[in-house]
Amino acid sequence: MNTQTSTEKAALRKSLAIATAIMMLSVFLSRVIGLMREQVIAHFGGTSTDIDAYVTAFFIPEILNHFLAGGFLSITFIPIFQRYLAQSDNEGAWRSFSNIITVGTVVFAIVIPAGMLGTPAVLHIMGPHIANERTLPLTVRMTRIILPAQLFFYWGAFFSAVQMAHHRFLWPALAPLFYNTGIILGGILLKQAVGVEGFAWGVLGGAFAGNVFFQLIGARRVGMRYRVRFDLSDPDLRKFLLLSLPLVLGLTMTFSNELLFRFFGSFLEEGGTSSINYALRTMGFVVAVFGQASGVAFYPYLSRLAIEKKFSEITALLNRALTTIGIYCIPLSLLLFVCAPQVISILYEHGHFSAASTARTAPVFALYVVGAFAFSAAVFVVRPFYAIQKMYVPVIISSAVFLVCLPLYYLTSRWWGARGIAASAVTGMVLQSFLLYVIWNFKFGDRRSMWNSLRTFAKILCISIIAAAAGWLVKSELAGMSFGYGKFPDNLIVFMGTSASVGIIVLFLYQVTGVQKIKEIFRIFSRKNRKQRLKQ
Repeated sequence: MNTQTSTEKAALRKSLAIATAIMMLSVFLSRVIGLMREQVIAHFGGTSTDIDAYVTAFFIPEILNHFLAGGFLSITFIPIFQRYLAQSDNEGAWRSFSNIITVGTVVFAIVIPAGMLGTPAVLHIMGPHIANERTLPLTVRMTRIILPAQLFFYWGAFFSAVQMAHHRFLWPALAPLFYNTGIILGGILLKQAVGVEGFAWGVLGGAFAGNVFFQLIGARRVGMRYRVRFDLSDPDLRKFLLLSLPLVLGLTMTFSNELLFRFFGSFLEEGGTSSINYALRTMGFVVAVFGQASGVAFYPYLSRLAIEKKFSEITALLNRALTTIGIYCIPLSLLLFVCAPQVISILYEHGHFSAASTARTAPVFALYVVGAFAFSAAVFVVRPFYAIQKMYVPVIISSAVFLVCLPLYYLTSRWWGARGIAASAVTGMVLQSFLLYVIWNFKFGDRRSMWNSLRTFAKILCISIIAAAAGWLVKSELAGMSFGYGKFPDNLIVFMGTSASVGIIVLFLYQVTGVQKIKEIFRIFSRKNRKQRLKQ
């Protein structure tokens, strides 16, 4: 019996490692293509009014996606679907799948046309930078182009969920790659014909390709069977709605940030909204690499542990993941804070993205990137609650944090403009992540391990601050030199020199304090070490 249990655990860890590797590679490539997408947008539009309009065009689609549970389908549907699979009832699983997806499609078929009709009225509440005679028509047109993509995201979430429930992650991992590629192609190919609207058409095409066309291939490979079924009395539909409703009503800081920066950004001067968007997407690269991939891959396994009520294993997994992320993410985020002007210039300063655009965007990026660890941790700290179906806890906390931050957004945006919006977003995310982490450990986890983890985070933060301070001095010296190679090479030299100094100091202090041994950092990527970790 013990041998079987040990074998099952080893198989689970191996499956988890493979899933995590697939999702990490996917997220990394997706974010690389996402940066390329932002670079293309920056090249063609910089921080202009047209790009502000394009960014604002996602305001209504984001609301629609949130309130029709588009962002929560995997979280709420996978446990329902897996329950049937655990009972070897494939027919029941696909019956539930067919009914929920059909009912949702009917709702979208009603709401999307209504949203298109109401777009001008909703956008009139935006700031004068958007709600004016020139910009408003452009924003309305792009909003109407992007709105139908939300139905594709809805379908794709189900197609991906059934694959992940079978522990198949390849095709779901490819969805964002096709989506971002579609936006790039739309912008490049249609730029001459329709201008910035080409990016909006790219959103629509990329959403269909990544979330429908290719996900259908993966769903069919796990045996997907769909039959048109519309049954409002179905108990699985009611359970799905009951699980989703708290998540829909709860205004998480991730959703709130997307919504609020577009709204309050519309009251800023030209380029305010687009500079926030560039800064946020660049910070998102760090978050995706350290948090998003592992969080998505872990959830099906957390769901299984929750069914077995293995709370101690969930807590151990959570603490281990957060500590590992902190070791790498916190010093990197402070390095990027120090080198924010160089990073933004290297990535975006070409075409219509001028030195003035860099000067506008870099301070916003510096503030966002300080909160990269909190954004990464947020991906993890909510998932244990979702796994045990205690949705109300993150709902209450996130909604309370939203209410606290709403006046903060208003005040800081008036006082400090785009930088104030970034500061409010980071404050909200830190509060949300910290409160949920503490509540989980006090209610379901282990307080002693929580305090140990918090002490480790404090050590990492102190080490990172010391290294960043030294890096600031090195950067100041290097930035004062004239290397004579041009702006891009000179910025790259400054960034690499600062990175080297910060990295050496962090590694040395990690070794001295015992936070992480240098040999362990390098061994973590070795094949031999990965096998040893799977056996543990």
